[in-house]
Amino acid sequence: MHYNKTRNKKTIGILGGMGPLASANLYHVIIKTAQTLYHAEQDTDFPPMFIYNLPLFGFDETGFVNPALVRHQLIAGVKKLESAGSDCIIIACNTVHHFYQDMQQAITIPIISMIEETAKTVKEKGYTVVGLLSSESTKTLGIYSKTLNHYDIKTLSVTTPQQQLLNKIILHVMSGVHGANDKKLLTQIIDSLHTQGAQSIILGCTELPLAISQMDVYTTLFNSIEIIVQSALRYVYK
Repeated sequence: MHYNKTRNKKTIGILGGMGPLASANLYHVIIKTAQTLYHAEQDTDFPPMFIYNLPLFGFDETGFVNPALVRHQLIAGVKKLESAGSDCIIIACNTVHHFYQDMQQAITIPIISMIEETAKTVKEKGYTVVGLLSSESTKTLGIYSKTLNHYDIKTLSVTTPQQQLLNKIILHVMSGVHGANDKKLLTQIIDSLHTQGAQSIILGCTELPLAISQMDVYTTLFNSIEIIVQSALRYVYK
């Protein structure tokens, strides 16, 4: 589609830093998607953005270490983005959506939920059984499975040993040392979930798309970063 370039665009606030590399990737995906879907060329064709790289204490590759401390920082973070002039907010992390309601109630501008948008996309594509690759906290707290269940979608989770492997892979991406072995392990986990009946896989941690892509596997992957970016651009370009 062609965007009406004479219209003022809304400003996207990006709450990132969880981790920084995943947040940088989200920004990159915004630029590429604006070029591909909205034919953005000149600087003025792209939406204005604020990026707040929040160094989140009480949080690691497994997810929450100190949930109360994390919640306090997240609320302060979205308030800062609202004060800066954002018209909407997206968050470059799946796990912290556990505090989505708390963050949304603290501000007046919309936070576009990565979890909700991903679940809706899976539903729209007609899948009824999905495998979930995520942080340990996202898995144990049911952050995705509860929302997917609302859409009558069954979630298949990884085993404890597989989750431990995922934790290490996430840490490798956060550290910038991920490579071929991480991709191989992810492929094996995806194949295992597919064998159990998963029709598709949600990459429910924003580090994971940096370690594996659709080109690496036959099973359909839902990239939560790509999904939230498309949702945000629909909002700001409408």
